Amino acid sequence: MNALITYDIGTSSLKTVFFDMKGTILHTSSKEYPIYSERPGFAEQDPDDWWRAVIDTTREGLAALGNVDVIGIGLSSQRETVAAVDDAGRPMMRAISWMDRRSKDEANILSERFGFDYLHNRTGLIPDTTFTATKLLWLKNNGFDLYSAFKFLQPKDYVIYKLTGEYVEDYSLACRTMYLDIKEREWMEDVLDFIGINPEKLPSLVYSDEVAGRLTREAAAVLGLRDGTPVVAGAGDRQCEALGVGIDRDVAMESTGTTTNLSVSLWNVPENIDSRVTVSIHSLRDRYLMEQGMTTSGTIYRWFRDEFCKSEQETAEQFGLDIYDLIDRKIEEKPIGSNGLILLPFFMGAKATRWNPNARGTILGLTLGTDRWDIARAIMEGVAYEINACIGVLKENGIEISEMIGMGGGSKGRVWSQIKADVTGKRIKKTRTQEAASLGAYLLTLKGLGIINDPVTKAREINSAVEYITPDEAAHEKYKKYYEVYEELYRSVEPLFNKLTKM
Repeated sequence: MNALITYDIGTSSLKTVFFDMKGTILHTSSKEYPIYSERPGFAEQDPDDWWRAVIDTTREGLAALGNVDVIGIGLSSQRETVAAVDDAGRPMMRAISWMDRRSKDEANILSERFGFDYLHNRTGLIPDTTFTATKLLWLKNNGFDLYSAFKFLQPKDYVIYKLTGEYVEDYSLACRTMYLDIKEREWMEDVLDFIGINPEKLPSLVYSDEVAGRLTREAAAVLGLRDGTPVVAGAGDRQCEALGVGIDRDVAMESTGTTTNLSVSLWNVPENIDSRVTVSIHSLRDRYLMEQGMTTSGTIYRWFRDEFCKSEQETAEQFGLDIYDLIDRKIEEKPIGSNGLILLPFFMGAKATRWNPNARGTILGLTLGTDRWDIARAIMEGVAYEINACIGVLKENGIEISEMIGMGGGSKGRVWSQIKADVTGKRIKKTRTQEAASLGAYLLTLKGLGIINDPVTKAREINSAVEYITPDEAAHEKYKKYYEVYEELYRSVEPLFNKLTKM
């Protein structure tokens, strides 16, 4: 049986999916890896954790499936995270994660040097710690010799190198560096010169549906696959997800995993991009995405699980249950508004729409009657409030969405999806395949191998709707009042964030 493998290199874990040629999922496996946060605002990963996860999950899938012939490999990846490697492709240090907030000063330096509007309208991005340029400038300003590195790679680039020996980066990842002109699709030498990087230290640029290389004999032996298997470049996770659900302009993709992203599809880059949003190159050659994203959402839920649910984890392990199902049941028992709690979900700063790296997680309304399940529901509601803020920005840009397609691990449980629908007043569509990033990578692989010509049509065929979650009008009216308090809370504590980070 012929099959394709996709690797989705997430922030918290890597997911490997085996697909057959009709788009049916044959096997899924995942492996978590750590995020190292040894100082406030720091977030790092070991690139070899990604590669070890590729090996383990591939072997697991092959063992489970038995006789399959893997004819192609595709990839999806977290974005902006950067790793420096030497001339043998070995990591020179831990990779600096997209969620790392240490480069606040460097973001300001770049904005002052080139101007906010210049950077925003050419790169589609906002001078912020999220993006790769600020991280590399931080390395330079803190004693790292940029010229000592052979290449600077994002996570998917690193895995492609381990698979093929090639240094390749697709446009959907390159556009998240803040040194790619998204209209001309060329590296911006003025920004690179200022940072101190020769373009030769960057991977070769390719489209998401191009074959990046072929599996080396060494990689094939480690994975248990056939050497020479084509590896298609793939795309960033958000672009893959957008393809996997086939979004249009009036339908937003709401993806909650490690973080939350709200995206809509565009045919062209706006002449003047709203200062609160980012615009990225899509995985499709002729499309763009308008994006708004948080820094933490699912990560907060995972933090809550790890810090407050040890007994539930023991129960889940003992009886083979899903820990999140147990937590969801408790949250469902709590009332709208979490018994008077409002949570700001900015545990690693705020991205769109606020772009404040100094923002912090905040809870208002604690009493002696508050229990941990009130806090758990407040986490879900806080994320939903921020999604509502993003929808408001889209409306101000003339984009009135009719519904959201819920994606990612945070959309699997019904409780969080219903809260999002009730807060925003928008219907949420759930599709057949929730892990749309893997499906998007699969479709790009089919396109790269010449098996299909139209991945969007194929996406809609494979990933049709299976459920609609409709907002409850009475709940929506109640949430409007809580949302007003949420916004007022942010405005009230925003000045305090800046003081707190200077202490």
